[in-house]
Amino acid sequence: MNRQLRDIETKLKLLSEISNYADHSQRSLSKKLNIALGLANSIIKKFLKKGLLKLSEAPLRRYSYYITPKGFVEKTKLVSDFVFSSLEFYRNARNDYENIFKKAKKENKNIILVGLSDLTDIAIMASKINNVKINHIYSEDSDLEHYCGVKIKKILGASIKKKKNLFVLTVSHKNSNILKKFKSEGYHLIKPNFFFWD
Repeated sequence: MNRQLRDIETKLKLLSEISNYADHSQRSLSKKLNIALGLANSIIKKFLKKGLLKLSEAPLRRYSYYITPKGFVEKTKLVSDFVFSSLEFYRNARNDYENIFKKAKKENKNIILVGLSDLTDIAIMASKINNVKINHIYSEDSDLEHYCGVKIKKILGASIKKKKNLFVLTVSHKNSNILKKFKSEGYHLIKPNFFFWD
């Protein structure tokens, strides 16, 4: 997921959590949303400053956050932004995978997807649209044998000919470890453009 989409999602989740249950501390919000305490603090401060939230003191030095009418308008806007950004992200990801697969088809290479995530779904859909066969999915963490009709392998194996195969990244978390592993073992891993990192 790109940074802008993740930012919108975090803000939306925070507003939703507060609208559902006002008696949250910054610490409880950071745990609930699985974000750093400093990030929760920063977002809440911005929302208070913009008038999207109100703060009221409760007994025992506790605070409650309440969403203001302006905050509800912002929440609606964030939902719209999230849907738009999600669809834009999906289109970009699908186009990147389609371009990679078309090139692989021309070069007569086997396609091996690396990692199992929501991106794998997009890649498999892109392959079906372009009538390109996915050889298999490489995923050390998966307990599955197949995913969407594609075989999953936990080990790359010495039998895999590096030049005949095209390895395509389909996971956004833990990818620095995957990149190091592939580089150290001499495999070339294709990274779609939407990742925005080298």
